[in-house]
Amino acid sequence: MRSKYCSSVIKVFLLGFIMYMSGGIAPARALEDGIVAVVDSDVITAKDLQDYLRSIYAQLRIEGRNAKDIKEIMDEYQSKGVGQLVEDKLILAEANRQSMQIRVKVIDDRMNEIKARYPSTQDFLTEINKEGVTISDIRKKIENQLKARYIVTQEVRDKITVNPQDVTDFYNAHLKDYSRASRVYLQSIFIKADAGNDEGMTKMKAALEQIKGGSDFKTVAKAYSELPDIGEVFDSSLSPEFKVKVDTMNVGDVTDILRVPEGLYILKLTGRTAGVTPTLQELKEDIYQKVFEAKFKESFGAWVEKLRKKAYVEIK
Repeated sequence: MRSKYCSSVIKVFLLGFIMYMSGGIAPARALEDGIVAVVDSDVITAKDLQDYLRSIYAQLRIEGRNAKDIKEIMDEYQSKGVGQLVEDKLILAEANRQSMQIRVKVIDDRMNEIKARYPSTQDFLTEINKEGVTISDIRKKIENQLKARYIVTQEVRDKITVNPQDVTDFYNAHLKDYSRASRVYLQSIFIKADAGNDEGMTKMKAALEQIKGGSDFKTVAKAYSELPDIGEVFDSSLSPEFKVKVDTMNVGDVTDILRVPEGLYILKLTGRTAGVTPTLQELKEDIYQKVFEAKFKESFGAWVEKLRKKAYVEIK
């Protein structure tokens, strides 16, 4: 079952993973740009960070992601800033240290997937030209992306286990979150009226008389009510004045005139849904995913911290 969820989980941490990996930076350029971080012998400047974020945006556009996805991904990367760039460099460096290789065919297949999203090859080339990247740039980014994905799978994901007891414990601890309270569905007629407002009461009596005479509740409500229907509400959220009545009603029943501090009501019960608590079996797959994601997040963070300790990292 683990493999069923691995891709969505890893995306949380390797979203895009389309790094700007330019190698060493000349001292003159570093001084010009301003150093923001150092990873081993690799100096990262403010311009590197900007280029890194631009490369992510360009790749997402080229891959045909929709505007909502692009915004969410870019917001996440921008919020993490240089810390995310450092993390990406550490992960790729570890993949290279272990001599991880990506077969040319795998890169070709990924390139073909991206190209297939365009009406023609020319449209694809026009788009990448507009984004200021080359075919070689995209292939290199795909290669780095796959290296990062595979090293994380090997060092983190494949070492995670979720046993049945983990799922049971999570279910018991979050049972209240999964329980669905009972609900009622109410049509209503409301007229604002103080205790001594005879005009309001007269109108409400006329409305109730029409309903009892067989008129459609919605039609009468449209003619008299000063507020929309109450609609669907949790049974527990009903006011005491309403609950004492609704609890004894059958679907289709109509109340007499009810007085509340705000005015006068007539209610019709049109439906009722009993509260329910899903079984462990019904929630098993959803809970497995949540437990797996939590374990992945913890294990991934610990693994990256080990990489930091093995490297020289300084964030300015």
